Amino acid sequence: MTTPTTDAPARLAPEGPGRPATGTRFTGRLRGSGTAAALASAVLSMAAYCIGMAAHGTYPFGQGSRAMNDLRNQYVPFHAHLWDLQHGTAQGDLFFNWRSGYGNGFLGEFFTYLANPFSLLTGLFPREYADLPVFLVTLLSTGLAAAVMTVFLGRLRPGSPWLRALLGTGYAVCGWTLIEGGIVPMWMWGLVALPLLCIAADFCLTERRWVLGTLFFALCWYANFYSAAMATIGAVLVLLLRLAVTDADWRTRGRVMGRASTMAVAGLLLAAPAILVSGLASAQAQPSDSYVVSVATEPLTFLGLLLPGTVPEPAAPNVFAGVLVLLLVLALPFQTRVRVRERAAWLVLIVLTALSFVWTPTAKVWQGFTLPHGSPFRESFVLSGLLVMAAWICLAHMPRRRALLGGAVLLGGVLLLTRGTQPVNTYAVRGTLVGGAVVTALLLLYAGGLRRWARTLVVGALALSTLALTSYAVYATHVEFDPARRGYTEASTMNRLAHDTREAAAHQDWPRSRTGITPGLFVTNNDPMLLGVQAGGYYSSYVTKEAATGLRDLGIGYAMGGRNLRTAGDPFLHALFGTGTLLEKAPDGRGVTARDVPALPLFSLRSPGTDQAHGAPAGSVWAHRQAALGAKVYTVPALKYEKGPVGGHVPAGRQLGQPAKGEAWSTFSAQCTPGDQAFLYAPGFYGQSVGDGGEVQNNTAHPPVVLNPVKPLGTVPADGTFRFALGATKPGQVLPDDAVGCLNPKAFNAAVQAVRSASPAPDRVDVGGHSIEARLPAGATGTAVVATPAIQGWTCSVNGGAARTPVSYQGLLGVPLGAGADRVSCSYTPPGLKPGLAATGLGALAVAGVLARPLWRRRRDA
Repeated sequence: MTTPTTDAPARLAPEGPGRPATGTRFTGRLRGSGTAAALASAVLSMAAYCIGMAAHGTYPFGQGSRAMNDLRNQYVPFHAHLWDLQHGTAQGDLFFNWRSGYGNGFLGEFFTYLANPFSLLTGLFPREYADLPVFLVTLLSTGLAAAVMTVFLGRLRPGSPWLRALLGTGYAVCGWTLIEGGIVPMWMWGLVALPLLCIAADFCLTERRWVLGTLFFALCWYANFYSAAMATIGAVLVLLLRLAVTDADWRTRGRVMGRASTMAVAGLLLAAPAILVSGLASAQAQPSDSYVVSVATEPLTFLGLLLPGTVPEPAAPNVFAGVLVLLLVLALPFQTRVRVRERAAWLVLIVLTALSFVWTPTAKVWQGFTLPHGSPFRESFVLSGLLVMAAWICLAHMPRRRALLGGAVLLGGVLLLTRGTQPVNTYAVRGTLVGGAVVTALLLLYAGGLRRWARTLVVGALALSTLALTSYAVYATHVEFDPARRGYTEASTMNRLAHDTREAAAHQDWPRSRTGITPGLFVTNNDPMLLGVQAGGYYSSYVTKEAATGLRDLGIGYAMGGRNLRTAGDPFLHALFGTGTLLEKAPDGRGVTARDVPALPLFSLRSPGTDQAHGAPAGSVWAHRQAALGAKVYTVPALKYEKGPVGGHVPAGRQLGQPAKGEAWSTFSAQCTPGDQAFLYAPGFYGQSVGDGGEVQNNTAHPPVVLNPVKPLGTVPADGTFRFALGATKPGQVLPDDAVGCLNPKAFNAAVQAVRSASPAPDRVDVGGHSIEARLPAGATGTAVVATPAIQGWTCSVNGGAARTPVSYQGLLGVPLGAGADRVSCSYTPPGLKPGLAATGLGALAVAGVLARPLWRRRRDA
């Protein structure tokens, strides 16, 4: 029997104290550097990922897009904004973002979307290539996850570092990476966190390196607390399993758990700002309870997802980790060189973890006690990690030929059972058949007592087969996902972004006024961040309840239940929120043009009682708007039915019929002052609307998830009668009685000019990254209004007095001036930051105390 490799320290071994390790003949056959193997695993996983994408022609290796859903709409724009923060060109700072949704907190978004250390690479690339560093976040996180898993497997059980590297590759390029993490790069740190936290737990087993383990824990929770929470559950399960299969006494086990608990608490304290700021931002965000997500998954569908290259539709746990991993896991029941207790523990843990994903109560635990409105299987990487660990337990003891053949038979059985299920496509079948045969043959050769040079060749062949099979799985996944990626190419988008961003920068007048955009100017839900302008569009999980409801009452549209604010398209909101320059598509559809529009300043004054006189208590959107402006500018006419399918009156308005093919739409008329601009506010309407001589407008509401904004109907003609028609495409819809408002342009422009005249001059207003200060006309009264949503975190002082919470002035930030004021200052502090910093201080003291303890002992002994 040869000596096992020594890349892991003495520990609570599964064999128990004094029990000889089994299978050590294999573990000593192929020596090598653990560091080199970890690096090789990183290179192998990243190479396989890139080769598979290049074979499909996916960006950055071709014209095929990888920017699906949130990758395009959230992460690329957020990284563009990060570039601006790094280069000092952003309107705002880490605390506050003046660009999106007319102003929102940003530190929670930074911790959630941008805290992955690899995101910092964004600043090294040109801004228009923001897609490239986002890709590198995924790629480098994949490589790091492979390397860290390779290191942990050596601590789990000594053995050949080169074979561990192959299993680490399977983990890093698992199904979750390709289908979930690859398009949500902020979660990719969870892939790193699982093996890193398992290493921290291993420090507890060896009763060493408490400080380093604490720092690992803090790093994981700082980089992405959401996926780190899932990884922590997985690491705890692995630690409990290792304690269960050891022969150590209960006192020793209790000491290990106590050490792990203190490590976790100290790590959480160090990462407290990220946890508390993001947690409170989530608690204060607009609820998304209107989404119903099911975690139910057919057993054969779940089983089929163990095969590489499978793509589930609808969503299901994406858990495959490669043919090599799957074969070894299936061989584990026959691996007699591993104790029965240990084999049973790993297999039971895998089965129970899999079941916990598809049972709603336990699925909620994985997701933070509530199911998300997107994919409900974001924790799938944990099961992939457990599969890799179980595979290493089997391989490190070198399974006999019977075990390998038994695993191969079970692999064939899984393929036969699941071949007709939806996720098992042609690529998965081919990859499993060919890969299973090749890997089984190579492992049988390795177990056959070959000479050292021959074993080296076999390991090299295994590495090549792993590279080929993993690349093939990446390619297959991209092929199956391709239909959802059409209509967007990074190359063309980057070229257009470079041009449009330059145009936006050329027309900036911040903070004197905002530079806004018209709806649909670009291609994402976060165009303001992408283009570097200041507008109403914003898509974030942390859009606050106050911002969503306040802007909705003023007639802005939204989706995702309010977490995706739509870019405003009507002149009133442009004026109210200080948009003095408006960017829109050029008439030829190429490039951007700019035009000046009437607007209030960012900081303005309202005379006492003007909101009450012209709108409050507000009922309709038109009343809310007049109250916010402090002037009467709208007329709400009575609607007269003319023709088309309609029903009777209901308390909310008039029922609309659904026109048959070729039938006239439901048509109405109203009386307003000639020259007025008519607008429609039917937030729950699904169908098309058109006014006399106007363009057809699409309305795609799904209340309460998606609501329409105020939309133009056209100009009231000389006779004062205008008509509009609604083509409802869903039955049972209602047109509100106050759905139409007529804006008087002269009264509107006069009101805007009156507010501008009464407000302090722009040179007396100082706007900082998360603050605003204004010097007022002497003895100013009424309410100072900042054109930003009144969200939690703002405090304001008048004349240098005590800081107080401002009021909501029709959803805007309002500061009552009392009997008279000459100075107002407001500052935004992210909720949770101060207690988070205090907790970090406690954690730092704990770590410092542990570091100082040996020094104190030496001084005491001396």
